[in-house]
Amino acid sequence: MSATCRAGVFLGNGRFEVRDFPVPDVPRGGAVARVEAVGLCGSDVAQLHGVRNVPGATFPVAPGHEIVARIERVDTASTLGVSEGDRVAVDEVLSTDPLRVYGVTPMGADDALGLWGGYGEYIQLFPGTRLHLLDDRVPPEQLTLFEPLASAINWVGGVRASEDDVAVVLGPGHQGLAVVEALRLAGVARIVVVGTAADELRLAAAGKVGATTLLRADVDDVATAVGELTAGAMADVVFEVTPAPSAVQAAFELARSGGRVLLAGLKEGKPVDGLVTDLVPLKGLRVTGGMAYSQASMADAVAAINRGDVRLDALAGAAHTLDELDMAIALLTRTMPGHDAIRVSLVHPTGTAQ
Repeated sequence: MSATCRAGVFLGNGRFEVRDFPVPDVPRGGAVARVEAVGLCGSDVAQLHGVRNVPGATFPVAPGHEIVARIERVDTASTLGVSEGDRVAVDEVLSTDPLRVYGVTPMGADDALGLWGGYGEYIQLFPGTRLHLLDDRVPPEQLTLFEPLASAINWVGGVRASEDDVAVVLGPGHQGLAVVEALRLAGVARIVVVGTAADELRLAAAGKVGATTLLRADVDDVATAVGELTAGAMADVVFEVTPAPSAVQAAFELARSGGRVLLAGLKEGKPVDGLVTDLVPLKGLRVTGGMAYSQASMADAVAAINRGDVRLDALAGAAHTLDELDMAIALLTRTMPGHDAIRVSLVHPTGTAQ
């Protein structure tokens, strides 16, 4: 009997389960890797409920796109540039046409449900996959920050945030905290992070990695506080990185005349009620959509992590195994009373194949 492994599977209706799969074969020109850890992302919540954020997305699916893995077998014709034993960050976007994304879409034209993402203990890596070598000395769950950091670095560079700017980050979640790290790496000295009174753990983490002002939207007068900080000018750049629809309007209000606003928080398809777009032309705002990372920002994120320039320890969060997938999902969706986490990762112990 062939060896088997396990994977968490989303059914697309708010339900998930753990299933057994055959350990995959090495694809022609590719490799097989053992997943060490995968970060759980806010977009996973939408995926759990059947939202297809990427063309070609399907259900059921073994999700997980923030993948840290160890190369186990490499095809002799592989062009991936890795060797057995290498620890790698997996760029989830496979450079093919049509678009294929690890943890979201099938990996072949007629592919049945397989090990597509990091919720699985093993993963096939296909030709065209971009892999980045990672530090062997760091716990793998901490390294899963590479993907949200890559997006954050792309956004910070895209809006040209500079050391003289006052930056506001709306939302101290998984991605918002990565934006704080990216701003610090870019030399931005004044960083305001806005959460709620329920975000104390995450706001404290924001302070550890570079935020200079912490505000709670349901307690503080955020607009007044930002006005006082900037002598009435308001923020040079605002990053909206929260699932709350009301944050879009707040971003427009907090930006100064001629300021920049980056919208990156997915709302699971929900409309933004009461949105007044007049502020965009009246203030001359430059509004940008935060669409993931670039190849360059991915390389920059991994390089910063490998140099030790990123506070991975401060953003480690909670790590759970597949046997605790229900707890991990409850933390991700913030439905576990009395419990919260800065970030959530799944870890797959070694030697899991049966």
